[in-house]
Amino acid sequence: MGGPLVELKDVCVTFGGDGLFRKRRGVEAVVNVNWQLAEGEILALVGESGCGKTTLGRVVTGLQKPTSGQMLYRGRDIWAMDRSDWREYRLGVQIVHQDSFAALNPVCTILHSLSAPLHRHGLARSGADARQKAAELLTTMGLMPPEMFLDKYPHQLSGGQRQRVVLARALAVHPRVIVADEPVSMVDVSLRLALLNLMASLNEQFGITFIYITHDLATARYFAQKGRIAVMYLGQLVELGPLGKVLEHPRHPYLQALLTAVPVPDPDVARQHQELPLRSLDLPDPSNAPPGCRFHTRCPYWEEVCAREIPPLELIEEGHYVACHLVRSIPSWHLLSVKRPSP
Repeated sequence: MGGPLVELKDVCVTFGGDGLFRKRRGVEAVVNVNWQLAEGEILALVGESGCGKTTLGRVVTGLQKPTSGQMLYRGRDIWAMDRSDWREYRLGVQIVHQDSFAALNPVCTILHSLSAPLHRHGLARSGADARQKAAELLTTMGLMPPEMFLDKYPHQLSGGQRQRVVLARALAVHPRVIVADEPVSMVDVSLRLALLNLMASLNEQFGITFIYITHDLATARYFAQKGRIAVMYLGQLVELGPLGKVLEHPRHPYLQALLTAVPVPDPDVARQHQELPLRSLDLPDPSNAPPGCRFHTRCPYWEEVCAREIPPLELIEEGHYVACHLVRSIPSWHLLSVKRPSP
């Protein structure tokens, strides 16, 4: 039990390939991703749309088999497990989808949606026991009194209430890992903080490991403030480390560019704010991604080696990993600093 709870080893996922009438290159959605997650940890997985975040989440939940590499749960490759170990894994790793309405069967009541996994896995002795456990789950999610919700249908609930039900269903089988894929992006802004606080309380109360997938650095900063952040770009993991350290001192040019593009609310500071001058503003075609470091076509620091070789994810300081050939020579923060006005 001392090892990592979840581990990815050189995971690659490629979609497509040879077409029916012509040769075509497959889309490399995930390229050589490595990481380890401990019990009770929070990891924010961030990146722009199409970078492979959701695909990586599907690999962790067993919904997508890697083209190559291994997905390990408690040190065992999930695709080489026997039936008993597979059942333990399937109960231990759950997913919360972005669209709560699509995730719930519209013709089933909330009670049916919550009791189905309880009956399926022998966690409820009878219908009355399942109803009681479902009510307890809704209470944990802050939907009270639960009797008001058990016999309703998904369309009778608000978006925030449906997302709490989806969280309750994931919690029903006592998971050790929850992959939350953009769980607050389709919820009203006023309710996002409450959902993030709810997930944080589940992490503290039950020791559940969370993989929080998002493109929103603000919610990632809030939810994973005591955890780590992993940054992806076109299928490659480019930076990984403690969230506070990584966001305060980003070392990969891609993350530096992201942070300099974030609007600054103070107009005096905003006028002095410097952005990282990229070589190109155009995102490469994922179906024809550049060789080597995929960010080199936009990176202002690039050299020949960047176009030839994929940079490994290297430890540059305690807990902080960066995939960049030039990480030890490029500036870490000075381009992001604010110029002080002349006296």
